[in-house]
Amino acid sequence: MNINLEELKSEFNDNVKFDYNLKKKNWFNIGGKTKVYYKADNLKELINFLKKIEDKDKIFILGGGSNTLITDKTYNGVVIKLSSNFNNISLMSEEIIIAGSAVSDKSLSDFAMNNGVGGFEFLSCIPGTVGGGVKMNAGCFKNEFKDILISIQAINKLGQVITCLLYTSDAAD
Repeated sequence: MNINLEELKSEFNDNVKFDYNLKKKNWFNIGGKTKVYYKADNLKELINFLKKIEDKDKIFILGGGSNTLITDKTYNGVVIKLSSNFNNISLMSEEIIIAGSAVSDKSLSDFAMNNGVGGFEFLSCIPGTVGGGVKMNAGCFKNEFKDILISIQAINKLGQVITCLLYTSDAAD
């Protein structure tokens, strides 16, 4: 591991832990430790953290842990967990929802239903989060995340925010 652990601890305080046990961070209550565990409080701090580690180590983003099996061996990298500040849902318009990556699939489905937005019903039975669902294109009942996505905003390993436009109504015409 090439990152300065003392510097990380002094800057990110209790949000950074070393030799952290991941056993309680997944649905199966299995697994070992990670060399570095970071709980991101907000986007600005996450970007700063990623810039500090400078893409020197393996990074794993841990969502809800519903589809994650963690080895008993120590993970020689950084595990990042997003706090509840990444758990926001809002309406951009009558038909467009903005959801953070830590939002549970069930919460997104419920929000869509409560706001009269269709097409999200399949998410009600998927145990996971939006971030994981997007990454693996989760789906069921012949529907998948790709069917409801318009754009994605993400952060790369260097802390750069990237926006990918996946669909526009003009493209369908």
